[in-house]
Amino acid sequence: MDKNTILVFSDNPSLSLELLGKANELAEPNSALVATILGDEDDIKLMSEYGADVIYKFHGDKHNPEYMIAVLLKVIQEANPSMILIGATKLGMEVSPRISERLDYGYAPWVMDFGYDPATMQITANCMIFTGTGMETYLFKSGPVVLTAAPGIFSAQTTSHKTPNIVELSIEANNPNFNVMGYSQKPARSSHLENAKVVVDVGQGIRKREDLTMIQTLADLLDGQLGCSRPISSDRDWFPEWIGLSGAKIKPQLCLTVGISGAIQHVIGIRESNIIVSINNDENAPIFNYADYGIIYDLYEFIPILIEKIKERQLKPSWK
Repeated sequence: MDKNTILVFSDNPSLSLELLGKANELAEPNSALVATILGDEDDIKLMSEYGADVIYKFHGDKHNPEYMIAVLLKVIQEANPSMILIGATKLGMEVSPRISERLDYGYAPWVMDFGYDPATMQITANCMIFTGTGMETYLFKSGPVVLTAAPGIFSAQTTSHKTPNIVELSIEANNPNFNVMGYSQKPARSSHLENAKVVVDVGQGIRKREDLTMIQTLADLLDGQLGCSRPISSDRDWFPEWIGLSGAKIKPQLCLTVGISGAIQHVIGIRESNIIVSINNDENAPIFNYADYGIIYDLYEFIPILIEKIKERQLKPSWK
């Protein structure tokens, strides 16, 4: 990136590694400085293994958005980055637009992918909008840009071990305008989907809730679990949880999608599956771009035939 600096921050350490992975894809050898901020001593070695050249280390309440804004503004002043990648956590979504507004930087939230053209010095970002029902592309012509990305969008990748420059920060933020009364953990989600070796993943192609009986029969024959896309859970209220960007991320041996269109926010939840098999009667459905095997057929005709053949041949999953 021709001596440009990429600044990475997230209060979620694993998300910081994912952002570093994407930053290193854009960085040209021996030219870009990738900087990250964290306050935990144990993470410094890990950050260096994942490509950080400079680590800004601070001590303070990283859960306080006003304090974190002060920290980020200080680092931006010193590092002069051309791109700032912030994890789309609760804290990240509080501080990122404020940083952009105070510095008059470009801003794009919920980034699904982005790129940099060194010839034109332009940054292009593809972003999720309307809670994942649409996508929008932003083209930034010049100047620094603040981008936010959620967990699971990019992949953490180790690099050759570096000896990063550790910069100690001492920041005194103004007295906050609010007091944090306490913190509570979000109730843990069931792990049955994340641990399943087979997931039958249903989408809006399923017409009625009663039809899930047929799908459950198939899942039982495969010794699998039922999962669903977000609309099936949030809109129809058929399941307590869903698979996707804002839901569960699964890594089964087999993911069988049934009536799933293939929106990117859902694909993010299943893309680590070993094998993806998709059933959809629309040959142009985006899911076929990600499937290892695609079946263009009416699921209401195909699923009963598949169940019959599995029973007829007494097929058993090899992973049982």
